[in-house]
Amino acid sequence: MPIAITTELLFSALQKEKSTGELMPLQQDFYAEVERFLSALEAKMRDVESRNTAENARNVFAALRERRKQKLLLYIAYGKQLPTSLPIEEEGLYNEIINVLNQTAQRPKPTRLRILADVPEVLTKTGKKIGPYKRGEVVELFDSSDAEFVAENKIGEVVA
Repeated sequence: MPIAITTELLFSALQKEKSTGELMPLQQDFYAEVERFLSALEAKMRDVESRNTAENARNVFAALRERRKQKLLLYIAYGKQLPTSLPIEEEGLYNEIINVLNQTAQRPKPTRLRILADVPEVLTKTGKKIGPYKRGEVVELFDSSDAEFVAENKIGEVVA
């Protein structure tokens, strides 16, 4: 059952987030409900007091969202289990970050080579242009066949 969003509820949620290192559970449609509440609040703006109330509520919501993003990143960094009740937007952000990190982890490690002589741009067996290189320069090649080509043709030697 959805909880009625109020300015007091937003402030209370922010205080709870600030007082603990844990990500506090929130209903799945929390962000959508808050946006509806804020839109309704802003629609009623007729005087200075109601404008201030709407602006304060939006600022509290922005601070709450930012604090929760920070905690989400900490959960990812430390491999902590997420709470079961999480807004849809935060689940999506969590999954996006995990996917990016997994893609980064799957990238091949480069082969480091020390160049043995000054070399102009050369064409490898795979048809890729590499260089120009200066003698003593250390380069990283991600394609293992290019690294083999450089080593076989005495252009460079593998270094640790």
